[in-house]
Order: sequence, then structure tokens, then C-alpha cells
Amino acid sequence: MAERPTTRTGLGSRIVVVLPVLVVVAALVAFWELFIIVTGQPDYILPPLHEILVVAVERAGTTFLPNAWVTLQEILLGFFFGATVGLTLGTVIFFSLTMRRALLPLVIATQAIPVIAIAPVLVVWFGFGMTPKVVVAALISFFPVVVNTIAGLNAVDRDTVNLMHSMNASGRQIFTMVRIPAALPHVFTGLKNAAAISAIGAIVGEWVGAHEGLGPVMIAANAGFKTTVVFAAIFYLSAMAISLFLLVVLVERLVMPWHFLTREKR
Repeated sequence: MAERPTTRTGLGSRIVVVLPVLVVVAALVAFWELFIIVTGQPDYILPPLHEILVVAVERAGTTFLPNAWVTLQEILLGFFFGATVGLTLGTVIFFSLTMRRALLPLVIATQAIPVIAIAPVLVVWFGFGMTPKVVVAALISFFPVVVNTIAGLNAVDRDTVNLMHSMNASGRQIFTMVRIPAALPHVFTGLKNAAAISAIGAIVGEWVGAHEGLGPVMIAANAGFKTTVVFAAIFYLSAMAISLFLLVVLVERLVMPWHFLTREKR
């Protein structure tokens, strides 16, 4: 008898969380479907959502899935290399003052230059294959990982470090037992940001020069005012970015379950 109110309360709280999302999505879909009817604009301005979904399904096997697979490889490789470089640089910059002075300005400079300006040079260097797209995706992905890794390693409570020193703990023990657990929430924040934006790097690289991938599909469709194809490609690209983001979230929950238990109690 005592569990029933708790169940209803849990169900009610879930409805409260989900309801705003459903309302916003329903309003967006309604606006999208009625835009052409209400405004009288041509179909190529904003095609009805159902037409985009039909094109996405009908041309999945012939157009979208083969090219999406190419773009997905670029996204995954770019994210992997960007995350690896970001974690390494963040750790090196944190522990070495000399390396911080030498590398941090360069890290910031890589983000000050627009990626669209770098991509053509990378195509000249590496050709029209997958390499320049992976490099562009990695360049975009690594910066949030670097910044959040440094912030996470700095987030350790100083009293905890002093306590470990008083117990004669080595630098390695302090790093593995104190700094890494404290840094993980920040690191995964950077990884989630990188997962969400890695698709931007891949598609920018494809726009500059590529024979395969969703980028060339979008360019060719846009030139012919086939905006249904453009939006369908955007849906596939968004689905890949969201899936990678959710994969990082899953890994985050598996790696540090204590963080979510503490947050839920709060």
C-alpha cells in the first residue's frame, strides 16, 4: 500500500519532464507542415516534413545510407583522434608549466582560425580522400576536450591532495585515485561537446572537396533546389551526431555511476 503513492509520484514526475518536450516537438511539426499553406511560399523554401521523411526513406538504400556511412566514418575517426589529442594535451598542459606556456596559445589559435578557411588547404595537402575530413573533424573536436580536461584536473579539492600527501601517497597515486575521478565529469562534458560538433567538421570538409558523403549529396541537391533531399541529408547527419552523443553519455554512466547516484539524491 505504501508503494503506490511513490509509483504515481514517479510517473507524474516523468510526465512533467516529458510533456514540455512533446509540446515543443508537436508545435514545431505543426509549424513545419503548415508553413507552405499559411505563407504561400514555394515548396523548395521549406518542404513539408512528411515529404522530407518520404524522400529520406525512399532514397535510403540508393543515396543516403551509402553516403552516410562515409560521413559516419569521418565523424568517428575525427572524434576519436580529437578526443585522444585533447586528453593528452590537456594532461600535459596541466602538469607542465613550460608546456602550458608553449602549447596553450597554439591550442587557442587553432580555434581562432575559421575551419572553413583551413579545409581547402587540407584538401591541397591530403587530397580528396577521407584524411582532410577526419583532420577537420578532429580540429573541431579536440578543443572542448582540452579545456574541460584542464578544468577537471584543476577541480580537485586542495585539502584532499594535502591529505594524500600526509599519507605519503605518490604523485601517481594522487593522479589515479584523486585527480582522475574528480576530472571525469569535466572530461565527459568535453567529450559530449566534441561528439555533438564532430559532424560539423566532417561535413565542412566534404563541402570543400569530396566525391562521397552527405556533403556532396547536399551540394548537388541544393544546386537543383531539391531542398527535400537537403533536409533529408540533414536528418541523417543529425541522427549520427545524436547517436554519438548518446553513446558518450552511456559510457559516462558506465564509467562513473557514483556521479549520477549523487546527483539524483540531490
